[in-house]
Amino acid sequence: MPKDQTIDKAAQQHLENAKDHWRKVLFRLVCIVKFLAIHNLAFRCTNSKLYEDSNGNFLGLIEMLADFDPIMKEHVRRITSNETQSHYLDYKIQNELIHMLASAIKSEIIKKIKKAKYFSVILDRTPDASHQEKMTLIIRYVDSSPTHFSIEESFLGFLEVNDTTGQGLFDVLQDELKRLDLNIDDVRGQGYDNGSNMKGSKNGVQKKLLDVNPRAFYSACSCHSLNLTLCDMATCDK
Repeated sequence: MPKDQTIDKAAQQHLENAKDHWRKVLFRLVCIVKFLAIHNLAFRCTNSKLYEDSNGNFLGLIEMLADFDPIMKEHVRRITSNETQSHYLDYKIQNELIHMLASAIKSEIIKKIKKAKYFSVILDRTPDASHQEKMTLIIRYVDSSPTHFSIEESFLGFLEVNDTTGQGLFDVLQDELKRLDLNIDDVRGQGYDNGSNMKGSKNGVQKKLLDVNPRAFYSACSCHSLNLTLCDMATCDK
């Protein structure tokens, strides 16, 4: 045993080699997911098999990487020769890696927001392809690094909405801030479109938030206001 010459040495070495191989494969898969996400590219297409047409960007990058990288080349060889059934290329694994990376990024954003303490909320609402109402949540805050200060706006996700009244939208916002462990009393600004359920001075989201935190200054979205102005200009008589 002191000489590391036990009878299971070969089996143990085989296990360590397998673990090292899978670590390297997963590292490359994470890098591919990051690349596609950063460049806002679609992951999948109509086919989910290697070396077939219309199999999407994710599998296409796997094929390209296998031409140059020995680790991925060996991994693809095992898949195509049916030596392994666990290949980590399935759409479920892709989604899991996306969610893991998104969670890690969101945690870092939350840390920056808490460090800044005060922040503003920006909301917008629209139905998705399934006609389910979704509301975007963007947080505006000051990012203070050791070398510089900058104003950042970070998108934190889509919130599902079932009640589109001012109270319903405010409840969704309040619940999400609690889930993110952000204090609603630290909100210093709020910005929405010109919908009555958003900007309404009596029953809109801005009024509901001001009732809870009177220091949350409301500012109408400049782009929406400009759009309304242009529409009025186009329809008014000369």
